[in-house]
Amino acid sequence: NVMQLSTQYGLTTDKIQEFQYMSELTDTSLETITGSMTKLTKNMQTATKGTGDAYSRFEKLGISVTDTEGNLRSTDEVFAEAISRLGNVENATERDALAMNVFGKSAMDLNPLIAVGREGLADYREEAHEMGYVLDTDTLESLGAVDDAMQRANKRIDAVKNQIGRYLAPIVAEITEAFAEWRMSVDWQQVGQVIKTTMEIIGKAIKGLI
Repeated sequence: NVMQLSTQYGLTTDKIQEFQYMSELTDTSLETITGSMTKLTKNMQTATKGTGDAYSRFEKLGISVTDTEGNLRSTDEVFAEAISRLGNVENATERDALAMNVFGKSAMDLNPLIAVGREGLADYREEAHEMGYVLDTDTLESLGAVDDAMQRANKRIDAVKNQIGRYLAPIVAEITEAFAEWRMSVDWQQVGQVIKTTMEIIGKAIKGLI
């Protein structure tokens, strides 16, 4: 899952695991964080034009989306800086409005991270590594290989079940059809009357015994 998310969002596996760690401790879903970073990347690209709402929002926060050579900065780096700058905006309404223009509609869900600030995020990242929560690429690839093997084993089991089902299907269908025919041939009203009569006889016998 980590490797899949890494490919999907263009982040290193370390970054994905760091975000997983801090998301659990700040009650902010990983989906919210990655979704916000995707929106941030789009707004950064738009802001490179030097005009528009995205550009003005980054400028108001004092954030440059490009480096000294004019290249687009790392999304992760800008994300951390934006979290830090938003934390300095005292007016909550203004902060939420700025956050939405930078991170998209899910920006308000990032408030726990904004409250922690850039230093807090850095502390969480360091803590994740110190605790051994962040696995290196070799370990992830090994675990991925195990997962692939398990998936193949499950598929083989499914294939066996399908083959068994293939041969049993005609027999089961025949039995089901025979049962349905038998059910239709039985006079269930008569059966019910027999059961009722039998229960009355048993009841009288028990009463007499008592």
